[in-house]
Amino acid sequence: MPLATSRFMSRFAFASAVLLVLAPGPPIYPGAKRATPQALIEKGSGVEVSATYVTGDPFEKVDSFYRAHGAEDTGARRVSPTSKRALYYFADSKSDVLVLWPMDGSSDETSIVISKE
Repeated sequence: MPLATSRFMSRFAFASAVLLVLAPGPPIYPGAKRATPQALIEKGSGVEVSATYVTGDPFEKVDSFYRAHGAEDTGARRVSPTSKRALYYFADSKSDVLVLWPMDGSSDETSIVISKE
């Protein structure tokens, strides 16, 4: 990748991260810790930035928190003995929150992925 493109992408990534933190959006679950660096996803409608958080709290508690704050996409809900998933929309900030359990196959943590256009 040319140096100019690399610099642009670095600045763009930084600006996107600032947007995710400073712009109004869905609340971050109390006590959740940042799991991975933010990600940039190019879409036909623009660029989406996301951040992943984790908590040791059970899925049901995190799910209840976001149900009280956002609009659930009930078609995206999946609950089984081995995995759980719920998706909430926040139209005013063009954001969504995906709540997943387990975070990965070897963890009992609940994962929270906050995405913003």
